[in-house]
Amino acid sequence: MSGYSAVTKGAPPISPITDSLLAAARQELGYAAQAGTQSKYGTWYSAGKDPSLASAPWCDTFVSYAGQSAGLLKQVGSFAASTDHAEWFRSKSAWTSQPQPGAIGFLKDHGQVGVVEKVADGKVTTIEALNGSVQRVTRPDSDFSGYGVPDQVVHPVYEGSTTASYFWDDGSGRNGDTGAPASGKPMQKGLAASPSWPMGTEGYVMYEGKKAPFFVGDRGPGSPSGSGIMLDLDGKTFADLTGGTFDDGSLTVEGIGGQGHIDIDYMITKWGDGLGKKGAPVAFSEGAYNERSVPAEPQQIKFKLSAAEDVTCAPNEAPIAPQKAAPAKPAAPQQKTAAAAPAPEAKKTVAIPSVTHVAYDTTTPRPETPVPVIASGLVACALVAVGMRFLIVQARKGRHEKTGA
Repeated sequence: MSGYSAVTKGAPPISPITDSLLAAARQELGYAAQAGTQSKYGTWYSAGKDPSLASAPWCDTFVSYAGQSAGLLKQVGSFAASTDHAEWFRSKSAWTSQPQPGAIGFLKDHGQVGVVEKVADGKVTTIEALNGSVQRVTRPDSDFSGYGVPDQVVHPVYEGSTTASYFWDDGSGRNGDTGAPASGKPMQKGLAASPSWPMGTEGYVMYEGKKAPFFVGDRGPGSPSGSGIMLDLDGKTFADLTGGTFDDGSLTVEGIGGQGHIDIDYMITKWGDGLGKKGAPVAFSEGAYNERSVPAEPQQIKFKLSAAEDVTCAPNEAPIAPQKAAPAKPAAPQQKTAAAAPAPEAKKTVAIPSVTHVAYDTTTPRPETPVPVIASGLVACALVAVGMRFLIVQARKGRHEKTGA
């Protein structure tokens, strides 16, 4: 079942995920089952698994059941062991030391776990299964080892690690500003530049326990990407991650001790549909930012030019010519390369070169006279020949009649 969205009457909404999870947990308040007997949470969790789990301690299966009831298993997870559950939240970059409503609170002792309902005056109130019943329990925040945050759980389509720098190109020309972003979107917090990922790609970057969202709206870094610096973050996001301050006057990040590059983890949650290369980022000089996916259909046509050169083109599209990266810009901050804007995605015509001594195969189109035209020509020639023969015979016959031969 799903559809929990209401909160306690009169309480302000927090978020759809938090409100739904808390409503599902509150629905279970008062449920009881004696230790060692089957609980409905254990019975639900053990279906298709080890039957003994049905009568096992059920504080974590209760949390999972509440997530399932709210339609949030992807955000809450499904576990019977709290240690595995906590590690799952860490692996999803959804772990924090700060309590908040809707988070899953993990205690330091006894493997106890519950859904955080309220935080006030250094104390945390949870809804949890304890001593055989679902109830509210209030404890000091110091009793908890940490919190899993369902709101922050993401399921990436790709993830990895790289080195990031920062930039801020709003077209002002200050401090090496190279112009407005290539995507046409205004410079803003969360806008990043990539040397190869498709425009519009979305995801998160993580640095020393902090996470920030980003989307690809520009191209770069240029030359620095050749040495492994594969992502330019906007200056404000870079400041948040490093604890610095973004200076609107100089467009630089202050208070980071000259640290213009940081090693980050990234998660891609959605690939953009623009030009670019999905997967691990590659240097700007490789021109991957201008790659185009070649459709499987219609069938490709292969023109054999010579033994040393084969060119494969999708129908009605020319191969993308390699492009050079613009010259590198001074460091600190590391700016993106202005010349990286992708070419318009207009259709291109294929200019087939004039080639002599070509070994054509059956897939190669070449000029030829249509068969109907050839057949018509042969028939016409035959008719002319028959007509000429008839005239000659008639002439001979008339000559014979006149001479009496």
